[in-house]
Amino acid sequence: MSEQTVPKEWLTEKTTMEEIVATCAHPDPQIAVVAKHYLTQATGFVDQMQPGDELWNYSTPDSFWASNQGDAGLAIVRDDEIVESVCMVRN
Repeated sequence: MSEQTVPKEWLTEKTTMEEIVATCAHPDPQIAVVAKHYLTQATGFVDQMQPGDELWNYSTPDSFWASNQGDAGLAIVRDDEIVESVCMVRN
C-alpha cells in the first residue's frame, strides 16, 4: 500500500471512468471543467487498477475545507483497502 493514501473515512462514493466521462458533459460549466480535469488526471491513474478493484471519490472533512486545507480526488480500493490515491483539487 502507498504511504500517500487517504483514510477510508474520506471515501465518499464509488465511481467509474464512464461516470467521470459523462460528467464532462454536465450543463453546469464549473462541474464540467472539474470533471474534465478529473478525466485528464484519472486516465493514467486508473491504469494501476487490477480486476476487482473499485474506483472511489474521496474528500477531506468539511473542517479541512473551512481551514483551507481541503482536498479531494480518487482512490483505488482493493480487497477493502485503499491501495493508491491521487489528489485532484485542493483549496
